[in-house]
Amino acid sequence: MSSQLYQFLLKKGLEPRKAQEEFFSIVHKTIEEGSISIVQAPTGTGKTYGYLIPIIERGEKAIISTGTKLLQEQLRRDIETLRSYYFYLTGEDVDYLVLKGKSNYLCLDRLKAMPSEQVPAELEDLLDSQWDGDVEFARVDPEFWSKVCVDDDYCTPHYRSICKYRDECYYWAKLKRREKKARILIINHALLALKDFEDPQERLLVIDEAHELDKYITSSLTDGISTYTLRVEIMERVLQFLPEASNIDVEGFFERNFSGLFKSEQEQVPLQDLVPYVKDFENSILKPLNLYHKKIKEKLISEVHNFLMSSMWVSEKLAEYLRRSMLLNWEEYFQLKVSFEEPSEEEEKLIKKLKSYELLERRLQRVKDFYKSMKERPAELGFAVSRRWSSKLRTFNYRLERFPVFPAGYFDLNGYKGVVITSATADPEDLYYTMGIVGNYYELPHSFPYERVEFVVYGVSPKEKKEWEECLRFAYKRLRTLYDKVLVLLTNKEQIELFKGEEGLAVQGEDRLSFLVEALRRGDIKALVGLDSLWFGVDVKGRKGLLMAKLPFDSPEDPLTYHRIRYLREIGEEPFEYQKRKALIKFRQGIGRLMRSKEDGGTIILCDRRIFKFKEFKQVVEELGMRIKYIKNA
Repeated sequence: MSSQLYQFLLKKGLEPRKAQEEFFSIVHKTIEEGSISIVQAPTGTGKTYGYLIPIIERGEKAIISTGTKLLQEQLRRDIETLRSYYFYLTGEDVDYLVLKGKSNYLCLDRLKAMPSEQVPAELEDLLDSQWDGDVEFARVDPEFWSKVCVDDDYCTPHYRSICKYRDECYYWAKLKRREKKARILIINHALLALKDFEDPQERLLVIDEAHELDKYITSSLTDGISTYTLRVEIMERVLQFLPEASNIDVEGFFERNFSGLFKSEQEQVPLQDLVPYVKDFENSILKPLNLYHKKIKEKLISEVHNFLMSSMWVSEKLAEYLRRSMLLNWEEYFQLKVSFEEPSEEEEKLIKKLKSYELLERRLQRVKDFYKSMKERPAELGFAVSRRWSSKLRTFNYRLERFPVFPAGYFDLNGYKGVVITSATADPEDLYYTMGIVGNYYELPHSFPYERVEFVVYGVSPKEKKEWEECLRFAYKRLRTLYDKVLVLLTNKEQIELFKGEEGLAVQGEDRLSFLVEALRRGDIKALVGLDSLWFGVDVKGRKGLLMAKLPFDSPEDPLTYHRIRYLREIGEEPFEYQKRKALIKFRQGIGRLMRSKEDGGTIILCDRRIFKFKEFKQVVEELGMRIKYIKNA
């Protein structure tokens, strides 16, 4: 099919790629048939242009979902390039919007309620700029952000209708206005599960970076309770209403039951179920909270009655808020004399108090709902506890979680104009097994010259811990002598300690990954060390070194992997086939970090001789055209 934009790009120097042209045809066919297409598009296909060019030229509305916020920003750059060229050729604009979950955006009402001295100066500066309210561009403390971001429990539909900042709201006003007119929405997989966007039935859905779609969807369907929620979001609010209330023993409950489960740097532990903790949770936390809630409600009703007795009239805004709060019975409500004037200062204070009570009630209801689920043991749900140090709490923040073991059944692709699912490692078997997705499968050829990449395997096994760690350090130093850019792909946080103190090296988590990747591209750092996000979502062009610590089998101690293994055994299936399939996807993604263009190249070192035991991994290397160089001793 003729493409004016594509032909123009070829004249500008874009290299013609048969695989990319095949992708165009698949997208056209998917739109015309309203079908689901699964496309394995190896690195070098140009898959982003492969789906964007047909969407832009056909004038289609589309939702493009990718794995992470970092990848959303990468997509933004590609769309900006095509948008400018398309406008030059046709005079038509391509309106698009990068859309993230609500909690990524600032709530002005929550911010303005905070003491000014607590608001970071950088945030104040952003408010006076053209900032769009996105936390990605505001480097503020995560715990502070949790108090000022858009929150469904705080920002209820009714409160939005009376909020004094409703016309200025970054999310519900500015962003939602743009969403309605945007032809292309760029979202992430966590948001995809919520279908929280305009007119999906009018849009083509493209799921890019689909290799871990099931994990992102599972994460978005995970809920839980934490020390922070109970202590800060609930108990601090209780004390605002009842200063005389005694602090409940939140930390004691979590410490008693879970502190002994963690080893050193471990942050997450799977739990068989939550039944053993029900009684302690009920006595230590739920009963005291229910008692405080009852007292607060009685106190607030009394305060409302006293206010109404002293007032001849109440504003319509307050009357409506009282109706929704259910603090008055219907007879009392209908006796109110309503004025259409704006609320008085006293009324505004009472509305704020009612709002705070409503938020407390919603938080408490979530705790009660989670408590009910603690009593159950459904095979299709998994449970875990995590802990991370909290500067706000000055202790560990524990979090109990529940999640679907496999999200198939919780997620569907109905209601879209068509669906294109793509990745360099799209696996139809895995998509069906984990997500229940079935579609037409297309496998495009790879085009990069992998034959010039040196693939080195050192003859060590991760089971021989001392020798393996020495090998990792040696391999890293060798790559640093050869290249100015090195990526180190690890499989758990303990391995990071092996590289601490190395000059010119940055570790994932020290700053936002997007900033660290850009620093590596510029040469400000020489090496970047990390875990999952480095295996899957990093694009650094040029010649470089790539160190793979070992074959990337997910740890059986990872809660999701633990429960999937448990579930598969319970239904009589072999878990290792699932584990191996996931490791193969990650392995192929890791290799793809080296070659991002035809000019790229370098050396890959794998410190794991098991590649010769699990032949599927060796086959991946050989099919790409790389020869394996085996070194028995590092």
